[in-house]
Amino acid sequence: MLHDWPGFWGRPKQLIPGTKRAEIQRLDWVFWLVLAGRGFGKTRVGAETTRTWAENPNERILMIAPTASDVRDTMIEGPSGLLQCYPHGARPNYEPSRRLVTFPSGAVGIIRSADEPERLRGPQFTKFWADEICAWRFIQDAWDQIKFGFRMKSAALQGVVTTTPKPLKVLRELMSNPRTVITRGSSYENRSNLSETYFQEVIAPYEGTRLGRQEINAEILEDTPGALWTAKLIGDLRVNRRDVQWDKVLRVVVAVDPGVSTNEDSDETGIVVAALLRSGHVLVLDDLSMKDSPIAWARAAVGVLRHSQWPADRIIGEVNNGGDLVEANIRVAEPSAPFSKVWASRGKMVRAEPVATAYERGLVHHVGIFQQLEEEMTTYVPGAKSPNRMDALVYAITELLFPQPVEQRVQIAPTVQISPI
Repeated sequence: MLHDWPGFWGRPKQLIPGTKRAEIQRLDWVFWLVLAGRGFGKTRVGAETTRTWAENPNERILMIAPTASDVRDTMIEGPSGLLQCYPHGARPNYEPSRRLVTFPSGAVGIIRSADEPERLRGPQFTKFWADEICAWRFIQDAWDQIKFGFRMKSAALQGVVTTTPKPLKVLRELMSNPRTVITRGSSYENRSNLSETYFQEVIAPYEGTRLGRQEINAEILEDTPGALWTAKLIGDLRVNRRDVQWDKVLRVVVAVDPGVSTNEDSDETGIVVAALLRSGHVLVLDDLSMKDSPIAWARAAVGVLRHSQWPADRIIGEVNNGGDLVEANIRVAEPSAPFSKVWASRGKMVRAEPVATAYERGLVHHVGIFQQLEEEMTTYVPGAKSPNRMDALVYAITELLFPQPVEQRVQIAPTVQISPI
């Protein structure tokens, strides 16, 4: 009884469509999309679905999460993960070094990280469990590779996707697919299995808020009225990493907007890396923002100067709050680092507006998804306190597109028809 998920423990919404007691009685599905809030039991859904599939010795099941540690700590070894679905004496054999799970039936589990889409090119599989797909940085690349690997001859090629939703192109396409069945749920549906402290201290403060609607009720939120950027605008301009022609990169800069203090209530230090192409377009390459000591963020910024593929040629630092301490920290990490000061004397809103216009002209492209940065961009309303990640982004793009006069100033492309790559 302790491990009888389909017959005893699983709620109807958590059971495979078309099976006994399941809420959805449909057999011809290919994708099962579980859109639910935090604490709903999404991980257990994916793990138990994988366990059921693995009773067939012929199955090859791909298990993929945002990062390698997410696969290990959540999907496999977590309190609701795959290993916890089995009695102790009957658990599958998990080999992290081989990125492999061998089930008691002989079925095989293939482990991959969505952070490495190229690693998905080889494996073939009959089933897959994709966890928190809206948190995948290279979501389009990884999703494309999953579909290419989904090619083995089988009576039922199927995949379960468990995620808290965000307004992303891949998710919308998946939802509109006629072979997709969708299960929606909120955090409250699993209340009997969660601590009351969790609801009082975590859930209650966000009830009725925008973040709460997304993380608790699993709503796909549209754009914030008055925001400078929209999710659709950013998404439409996004490019895949594999399509970038790195030989066309003219400059790479890393911009820093420091958090002055390092206590629990201090702001993050915004660290954003961006590149200028010969076409006059800009690529946002990375968001390294963190809440850490000054020497830690300084080392992170300096590390970009030695990046193997796109080494930065300059660090841009905002000095209104940190003053000369910003440059001093950079010099401690790397005495010869090329550094330029940025004074936000015109006001951050004035700086942000032309950058937002550059997006509207089709000149700025994110290489992958930067969730926290994009959340700040799409929820920032003029007049509110500007967040540090967004500020660092503004400084980096300003340096590349609207620099102070120099001997070899790059002219901005006059039209959005130029290829971004």
